[in-house]
This record gives sequence, structure tokens and C-alpha cells, in this order.
Amino acid sequence: MARIPKLTTTLAYDRYMAGQRLVSSVDRAWRHLVLRSYLEPAEQELLEAPGLQDLTLMTLASGAEHLERNLHGRWESADLRVGDLWFVPPAPISWRWPSISDEPLSTVHLHLERSLIDSVAAQMELGGTRELSLGDAMQFHDPLIAAMLGALHRAAGDPADSRLYVDAPVHALAAHLLQHYSHGREASGRLLAPPKQLMPRRIRRVTDYIRANLAADLTIDELAGHAGLSSFHFARVFRRETGEPPHRFVTRLRLEEAARLLRATDQTVLHIAIAVGFESASHFSVQFKRGCGVTALAYRLRG
Repeated sequence: MARIPKLTTTLAYDRYMAGQRLVSSVDRAWRHLVLRSYLEPAEQELLEAPGLQDLTLMTLASGAEHLERNLHGRWESADLRVGDLWFVPPAPISWRWPSISDEPLSTVHLHLERSLIDSVAAQMELGGTRELSLGDAMQFHDPLIAAMLGALHRAAGDPADSRLYVDAPVHALAAHLLQHYSHGREASGRLLAPPKQLMPRRIRRVTDYIRANLAADLTIDELAGHAGLSSFHFARVFRRETGEPPHRFVTRLRLEEAARLLRATDQTVLHIAIAVGFESASHFSVQFKRGCGVTALAYRLRG
């Protein structure tokens, strides 16, 4: 058997998994994270894997298991059920388990780039206290993290969900981890409060920019910059001021422009999809039917 390296990349980590991959975000245009889920064998005698430098969290999506792991030469175990979380330390590790449920056993693996953690920490003004201290957590409970992983898992399997949609929960997850699981948070982990009064012209600046750049690859970081806010606070402030989260606002404007072009021009559906900023024709088709109730072709024929 080939020797297991001490560390590997998130993309290469897949080769060490025992289960059948169900969902993967690798081919999606997502930044700062990789999410994959697996249908696991009901029993695994021994699974050896290297460590990862990216922050890695796992949870059960279905079933239950008696999970055992060997870290630094010491075996420990826990009974895990849906919603339980565990942290994968950046060190070689061995796993084994039997299922303890009649339900299929499936797991969700989320890998967050360290650069995202550092960026959000800077926005929160944590300074030198940004190092996360999840330690060697074999099992912990955090309903908010579990809910975020569930939302990202659903997004990874839905071709209609865009990168802009994913940006907001990923930044929020990083901020939550830093707020509650970082060294020295009692002294300096306080989140920055949003401005007490956000002048309407700030949001108008962003919405005007969106309307003028629908075809562009809009991101939370870019839109936040135009509002003069950190990306961590931007999504919440934008929703408060407009009544919609940024991804929904952008999608609505793109669909409105696409509908106008379908009525007023003879451009192909593919050309229109690209012109209004959708990642692909299939992404556009799913979103258009979801938003308008009919396919783009049927909408055009209806006049």
C-alpha cells in the first residue's frame, strides 16, 4: 500500500474517501470552498487519510454511525447522528465505523480556504486573535453551522444556485467560526456593528452598478466595495435596505432584462443568457422557468 502523506490538497483528498460521491462543488464557479457529500459504506474497517491545510468540517446528512478515529496514535470514538459536527485536524488520521441506523449513511464535507478565514478576520478586526481553536474536536454541536452546511449542500446540488448566492453564507460561516471558536474572542472577538444609518445613496450606488453590469461576474466582495462596507456586513445591510438578499436582487434584474430581450430581439436564448450574466444556458433555463413559470422559448412564443 502506498504511504499516506502528512498533508494533501482539498482536491486530492477525494481519492482517500471510501464512499460513493453524491454531490460536489468542484465544477461550480464557487470561491473559497469545496463541498462534497458521500454515500458511505455501512461498515468501514480502516480508512487512512492525510491531513488538510484547509479548514475542514464534516457532518452526517443521513443515518448514524459509531465513528472511531486514531489521531497521534490514540483511538477515540463517538456516536454521531444527523446534525452532529466534527472537525478534521491538519494531520494524518485513521477512521473506522459501523452504521448504527437502518438509514443510509451519508456525510457532507466542507473545506474552507484559510485565506477566507484571514480575510473575514481582518474585516472583524480580530488582528492576531484570528486563529481558530476547534482543537481536535471529535464531536460538537452547533445548530447554526449544521444549518449552513445543509444550505450549502443543497446549493451544490442545485444548478440554479449561483456563486453570488453562496458567497453570503460562506462569509457568514467564517465569521461565526471566528466569533465563537477563535483564540481570545472574549477580549477582541466582538463583531463590528453595521452603520447606524446607511445613506440611501450608498445602496443606490450598488443597485445602479448592478443594473449597468448585469453581464459581469458580480461577487459579494465587489458589491460590498461599492457600498463602502465589509463583505461580512454588506449582505445583511443590503437586505435591510432593499428587502431582498443580493443574489435574489441580481437574479431578478437579470431575469427582467432577459424577458425584455426575448420580447424585443431575435437573439438566441444562449446569447441572451450570457448577455445578462448567467453562468450557462442550463443555469439560465432553470432560473427563468423558476422565476417566470415558463421556459424562455415558450415566453418568446407567447409574445
